[in-house]
Amino acid sequence: MNIMRSKPAAKSFRDLSLSIGDFIRYWGFRRVHGAIWTQLYLSEKPLSGTDLTRRLKLSKALISPALAELEEWGLIKPADSPDEKTKLYCAVDDVEQVIKHVLKIREQKLLSQIEGRLRRLRESDMEELSLNFSRLDQLDQMIKSAQLMLDLILENDPLIDLPKHFDQPRA
Repeated sequence: MNIMRSKPAAKSFRDLSLSIGDFIRYWGFRRVHGAIWTQLYLSEKPLSGTDLTRRLKLSKALISPALAELEEWGLIKPADSPDEKTKLYCAVDDVEQVIKHVLKIREQKLLSQIEGRLRRLRESDMEELSLNFSRLDQLDQMIKSAQLMLDLILENDPLIDLPKHFDQPRA
């Protein structure tokens, strides 16, 4: 069944895509990134920018750069096209590797930067700053804990297979 034939279904699908876009914003992406990715991930066939513009009711000026950005991040890839004018896209199937790639590129880089800056602060003459050294130690432990959690996520295979008790609906 073509989900775009039924107007209520099309609206529900668009609403789901935009809601995932809202969630994706917390990862530092824009809402349009999540909406496009959802459309491509759930589509049975590759889609063009025009298809996405129509489905999401968003402008081409918003869709086009977002497609390029998603491709740069490795979240989507070009697909075979029937002609040279139409560029088609599909979502990358291995979502786990994409998530890990983003975590390595962004979060690991940020944590390394924070660790370096904290180390430089500790190596400087901090007496004049009137810092709470106990809290500075706690901040150091929080940063180390975040790095440890990130390392655990990146090393865990498979990341997406959750234990069965996590599959239960939340009350």
